[in-house]
Amino acid sequence: GRGYKRQVPYRWTRLDALDAPSRLVHRYGTEAPLLAALGGEDPALLEPVLPNLPVTGAELAWAVRHEGALDAGDLLDRRTRIGLVAADRAAALPAAEALLPRAALH
Repeated sequence: GRGYKRQVPYRWTRLDALDAPSRLVHRYGTEAPLLAALGGEDPALLEPVLPNLPVTGAELAWAVRHEGALDAGDLLDRRTRIGLVAADRAAALPAAEALLPRAALH
């Protein structure tokens, strides 16, 4: 608005130049390198939660640390939509439950 200073400077970034997997760039935009960096803490986070789905442990950790996900249901049903398929939800539930306390500690 008129008379207000811009609080956050704009920085334009070409998404195809980001150092992150294209799937993460498509879903998370300029924050994708931050998700990819979670693999530096724990390389297993870059692996898919389920072999047949591309969602990674880093995405679950990100949802806990930066999006306010509080429980496994929130992770699977709202943040990643894995829960849309009951069999996928059941298969991913142990991974989500195991990741919650580890992700929350950071």
